[in-house]
Amino acid sequence: MNKKLLAVAGLGLLGLGQFASAANFANANLKVTVNGTLSMSIVGSADVVMPAIGIGGSSVSGTALVVLNDSVGLIETFSLKSFDSDTWLLKDAAGPSQMAIQALFNTVAPAPASFVVPADALTLVDKKADATNFKGDQSGALVNPGEQRSIWFKFDAPTTTTSYGARDLTVSIVAGL
Repeated sequence: MNKKLLAVAGLGLLGLGQFASAANFANANLKVTVNGTLSMSIVGSADVVMPAIGIGGSSVSGTALVVLNDSVGLIETFSLKSFDSDTWLLKDAAGPSQMAIQALFNTVAPAPASFVVPADALTLVDKKADATNFKGDQSGALVNPGEQRSIWFKFDAPTTTTSYGARDLTVSIVAGL
């Protein structure tokens, strides 16, 4: 009977050896939080003055709006949108009482034909810059901290309208990931 007990005890020790080798490591979950703040700013003037045009006309801004990713460490992508005016609706293409605004990230003033609809057309909702949207020789996507981008605008006036004169139109630029 002692031999049987020793055999059982020996098997038990063998089993413990297997458990010991299987339990010589463990995984732990490391939970971290990285804080950051999206931030962008306009370098210089926030006013872009468009050349005067007639009803149904079109013009490209004479100066660019320069935006800077001034976040700390975040690679940002810019989104753009605009709004209806008091008398004109914002659309992809100008029409009766409808205006169109396009934007392009570019180092120098682009030719009017460089603006492509619908990719470069501003809408009433945030439209994210990417490999197609608003892309000239620069992109508003994946902008590194400390980098600047120049945004040029094209404005297409309504083809017919019940009003004329100066308008202050708003373009919103939002930094995102």
